[in-house]
Amino acid sequence: MTGIKITVEFSQDEARAGLRALIERMEDRLPFYKSVGERMLTSSRDRFETETAPDGSPWQKLSQRRIRQREYLKLTPIHILRARGYLAGSLNYEASADQVEVGSAVAYAAAHQLGAQIEQPARAAKIYRKREPDGQIGRRFVRKSEADVVTDVTIPGRKISIPARPFLGLTSDDEMGIREDAEDWLIR
Repeated sequence: MTGIKITVEFSQDEARAGLRALIERMEDRLPFYKSVGERMLTSSRDRFETETAPDGSPWQKLSQRRIRQREYLKLTPIHILRARGYLAGSLNYEASADQVEVGSAVAYAAAHQLGAQIEQPARAAKIYRKREPDGQIGRRFVRKSEADVVTDVTIPGRKISIPARPFLGLTSDDEMGIREDAEDWLIR
């Protein structure tokens, strides 16, 4: 029988020495983690422009009701998660010699990243109206200072559903870029 046979022996001591050499090359890993943080920050900010999740799926569109609310408040009606720009502008990273963390300090960031169900309980309120010249109570609400009639009402509870619109996470391009950054870092 003809052919070729290759035998490779790999000792634990050689593996440890090679690993130790790699670790020594990365003594100061902070610049590497900073570059990963910058890459992730750029990628996450880009998602606000493309309105897509890290896996490439589009974010759920805004409801017509939400668009009307935004128009009434004179906010950007069509851009998802960018009515005022606080969330997109709050993204940051924190790098150390051992890791990098990318996120947002905005209180509602997790609700938009993961989705949320918010239960608003029933609550008591007052509505203010004014009498018409004929003595009847008007149908329009007015400011408290203009009111003749104050009515106690109960506003029923409701559930608010916020769909998940992930903006943080790794795309396949991010993973490849981080691998390339790591290889470059190790070669240096």
